[in-house]
Amino acid sequence: MTAFDKWLQLYGKAWKQRNPDLIKDLFAQNATYAEKPFSPPFKGIEEITKYWKGVSNTQNDISFEYQIISESTNTCVAHFEASFARQPGNVQVKLDGIFLIKFNSENKCTSFSEWWQSQKS
Repeated sequence: MTAFDKWLQLYGKAWKQRNPDLIKDLFAQNATYAEKPFSPPFKGIEEITKYWKGVSNTQNDISFEYQIISESTNTCVAHFEASFARQPGNVQVKLDGIFLIKFNSENKCTSFSEWWQSQKS
């Protein structure tokens, strides 16, 4: 198992368990997190953790799967699929997307960008 694979597994665990505290093990203190390409990124571990706390309050029954597309020393790409029930209303949501992640020498994310499409039912 590669370092990137381990990182993605912990990311999925944090998401599925709705545990934003695990995020602190994944991101560098000064990391950036771009949820959408045209929105300003969250900057620093405190903003990222706050974002994750907000998201985790709106999602239940989360599934997360990924496939590594490319992996190098400091830049990695993965395809992901996720689904969850969004609250309120228990709206079923499916996501299909891509992560572009840059790492420091300690295997902590310094730059996280994601692109995704959603389907609601």
